[in-house]
Amino acid sequence: MITKEITLCGKQVTVAYNYATEIAYKNMSDEDIFDYVNQTIEAIQQGKDPDAEKSMKFIYSAMISYSEKQKQEVPIEMEELMNDITPTEFATAILTIIDMRSDFYHVPAGEPEDKNPKGNRVSRTRKNV
Repeated sequence: MITKEITLCGKQVTVAYNYATEIAYKNMSDEDIFDYVNQTIEAIQQGKDPDAEKSMKFIYSAMISYSEKQKQEVPIEMEELMNDITPTEFATAILTIIDMRSDFYHVPAGEPEDKNPKGNRVSRTRKNV
C-alpha cells in the first residue's frame, strides 16, 4: 500500500493506492482504473479537464482504501468532496494518486534482465549428479 497525506476540502487526509483502491473505483464507476488513468492523462496532455464525476470517484476510492484498512470512517463523504473541494485540491489529488499508482506498479531498479536476447536460445542440459 502506498499512502500520502493531501489536503481535500481544507482537511488533511490520507489517501492510499493498492488493489483495494482499484476495486473500490471499479465498484463505484463500473470501469477499470487503468482506463480512467489513461483517459485522464490524455485529457491533461490535451489541455482539457479530466471527467469530474470519474475523478471524484477516483479520489474517493483512494480515501476508502486507506480508511477501511485503518478501520476508520472515511474522513470526507462524497457529497462534501463534490461540493467543497477546490480546483487546486482537485488537480493535486488526481496527480498525486496517479503518481502513487505509478509507484505501486514500479519495478525496482536492479531486477534481473533477460540474459539471452530473443533469438539467441541457449540449450540447457541436465547435469548428472
